Amino acid sequence: MAPTYEFSTNQTNSSPKDFQEFDERKTGVKGLVDSGISKIPEFFVHHQEISLKASDQAVPCDLQVPVIDLQSIDKDEASYKQIVQEVLEASVSWGVFQVVNHGVVKDELENVIEKVKEFHEGNKEVKEKLYNRDQSNKVRFLSNLSHLQSGAATWRDTLVCVFDGTLDPTQIPLVCRETIMKYKEGISRVVEILYELLSVALGLPPDYMKARNYDYTKPMFMHYYPPCPEPELTIGVRMHTDPTFITVLLQDDLGGLQVLHDGYLVDVTPVPGALVVNIGDLLKCFSNDKLKSTEHHVLASKRGPRISVATCITPALDSEKPFGPLKLLLSDENPPLHQEFLIPDYVKTYLSKEPNNSVLSYYKI
Repeated sequence: MAPTYEFSTNQTNSSPKDFQEFDERKTGVKGLVDSGISKIPEFFVHHQEISLKASDQAVPCDLQVPVIDLQSIDKDEASYKQIVQEVLEASVSWGVFQVVNHGVVKDELENVIEKVKEFHEGNKEVKEKLYNRDQSNKVRFLSNLSHLQSGAATWRDTLVCVFDGTLDPTQIPLVCRETIMKYKEGISRVVEILYELLSVALGLPPDYMKARNYDYTKPMFMHYYPPCPEPELTIGVRMHTDPTFITVLLQDDLGGLQVLHDGYLVDVTPVPGALVVNIGDLLKCFSNDKLKSTEHHVLASKRGPRISVATCITPALDSEKPFGPLKLLLSDENPPLHQEFLIPDYVKTYLSKEPNNSVLSYYKI
């Protein structure tokens, strides 16, 4: 029998206690849906995002997130240069693009989506045992990664696997373990290609980013967005920029991801076999703001569930090397726009920052 829920719904008397009670159930947003609710609890209502969605205007038909085909990357020099130019233009103007023919076949991508769905819809005891907010755990399941920072919950549950060289694969739930490990290897190869293209696009040697271990840590967030009875009142993911170097996202065919571009909320329309690449705040800083880290969010929907897998690529999170705008890219005409900082301090700032603020705003010169 599905549990019953007695949280306040669509009222103004929500409290942190409401969310605590929800969290202690360890059944996530899916547990709410399975209980048969027709109204969402008040602590899921996002007044700011509701206003943003309500003010959205019709998007001009020519505003479409760039799709870059990597198939001819090894064909000849002219083809390679063309792809580099497309990556540069997309990173400067959009901060997000999709790549196809990247080396991970469509069947493998579809299998990842299916296995992640199986986990989220599978054994409740397995999920309850993994449910926790201790960030030292390399594998964990939870709902709302940063609720305490934001004041309002988001309509999604997440399985987290932190690939930093120390993760024991046997900790990953059996139902999706083999698939996730194989996908991680495929994404690692895609990241090598992207780092090469981005390095060359910035006028650097092809191995520049890779040689500096800027892909050391690869936390993978496997999101599950259940169908929502009142999607107009809440959000799947609130508006934000990624704190990463880059983020590589696999999304299913339902859509819901939107990026803010030229004042418009533009749909990142799912493309079969594609991966979405977001420029993160760290790469924006590294390029001295030449590359754009774009704001984006994910809508809640009555359709669902929606599945996505975000792999966040960053330097080692315990690195003691100063990080900031790359000196090779600076000049009298292009002075640094951000202070240097240590990655551990950057992470602490991210975890304690005000909602909807970019981490980089705290290091702006």
